[in-house]
Parts: sequence; structure tokens; C-alpha cells
Amino acid sequence: MSELVNFNGSLAVFFTFLIILLRVSAIIVVAPVFSSSAIPPQVKIAFAFVFSLALYPVVKGYIQLPDFTVLNIAMITVRELLLAVAMAICIHFVWAGIELGAQLVGFMMGFSIANVLSPEENVQISILSEFASIFAILVFLIIDGHYVFIRAMADSFRLIPVGGFVAGKSLFNAFNHLVVMMFGIAFKVLSPAIIALLITNVVFGIIARVMPQINVMIVAFPLSIGIGLFVLGITFAYSAGVISSYYQQALSIVYAILGGK
Repeated sequence: MSELVNFNGSLAVFFTFLIILLRVSAIIVVAPVFSSSAIPPQVKIAFAFVFSLALYPVVKGYIQLPDFTVLNIAMITVRELLLAVAMAICIHFVWAGIELGAQLVGFMMGFSIANVLSPEENVQISILSEFASIFAILVFLIIDGHYVFIRAMADSFRLIPVGGFVAGKSLFNAFNHLVVMMFGIAFKVLSPAIIALLITNVVFGIIARVMPQINVMIVAFPLSIGIGLFVLGITFAYSAGVISSYYQQALSIVYAILGGK
């Protein structure tokens, strides 16, 4: 391969671009927002190609062409996929925390039976979880989180050589922190609605015991829905700052994974 690099510069440029395209494509497949199933595969391919072209003059100095054997290419591909998943999962944990809290709120409101298809995770989730997920995505876009993620993708070539990612101690520490962060954001953002609905259910339970002649079920369902939506509306009006701070933490974890700290 060294002979190809020394005596055929155009071939070296081509292989360097392919290596950049490999990492960029792996990240685009799982990256927040870009990995949405609502985006056609042709558009994702175009994104990866355009990003690779834009990054080539910036990161080509950090690319060292490896030996192109079948085993080496397979190992590089696996490691690049692991790096892409490690970077993307940091943001997805924030969304998972918000969806987790919204799922509990929807269950307490009686919405658990009504599910929709999430374009981000491509799974069935409750209506409130989808609403909360869309709200979280909008906050992510408003704070230019996608730009920061693209910058992290470019910095990854400087911080981690191609095929050099290893699932070490820093990755497991980051995963533990992300799990704690997921439950923390679920509690901080959705706890007002959960507490309000819990108090509502307790009150209706007391009324049902004290005055059994009243059909509590007829009043409980619509009132629980009304209280839940009202508290959620107030909560989301003031929770953008909290969600933004968690995004900052998640993006810092992305750089911690890249830096191996």
C-alpha cells in the first residue's frame, strides 16, 4: 500500500476519501436527526457523500492509509461502526429519558393503548412520548446541537485514527453516566405532571371510598387527561433550558469518548 501512496497520488486520494466516507456513513446511519426513518436512504447517502467531500481537505492530514487486507478492512469497519454508535447514543439517551417520563405520564392519563410509530427509533411509542420526543428534537435543533455533532464528527478524525477506536474504560464510564442522566431528565422534565396525576388519582381513590355511590370512573378519565395536558403544557414551556443543559452534558460525553477521558 505504501507503494501506491508514493507512486500513485490519485489512488491515494481515492482511498483516503473512501476511509473518510466510511466513518461519515457509519455516523450518519445512527446520528441524531440524520438517522430518522423519515429521511429517505437516497438523501442519507447524499448527506454522507457531501459531508465527506467537505471534510476531505480538513481531515486528510490525519488519515493514515492502512494495509488493505480483508481482515484489516473488516476490523476497521466494525470499529468505525462502534465509534458511530458510541457518539450517537449519547444524544439518544437524552431522548430516551424524555420518552420514558412521557410514557409514564401517558400511562397515568390512560393513553398507553394509543401508540404511534416513532420516525427516530422506528418503534411503537405512546402519543405523549412522540410529542415529547419531537419537542426534544426541536430543542436540539434550536441550540444547534446538530452543528456541534457535525463538528465532533470532524474532530473525531483528529482525536481517533481510523480503525483505532477501542471500547475501553472511558466508554463504560460514559455509558454509566448516560444511564443516570436518562433517569434524571425523565424526573426533572416530567415529574410535575407525574406528581399532579398521582395526587389526582389519590383524591379520586379517597372519593370512591368515602362516597361509593358516585361513579368516579366517568369523571376520573377526562379530568386526568385535562390535568395531565395542562401540567405538561406548563412544564414544556419552561423545560427547554433543562433539556438544553442535558444536551450540553451529552455532547461533552461525546468528546470525552473521542478523547479517551
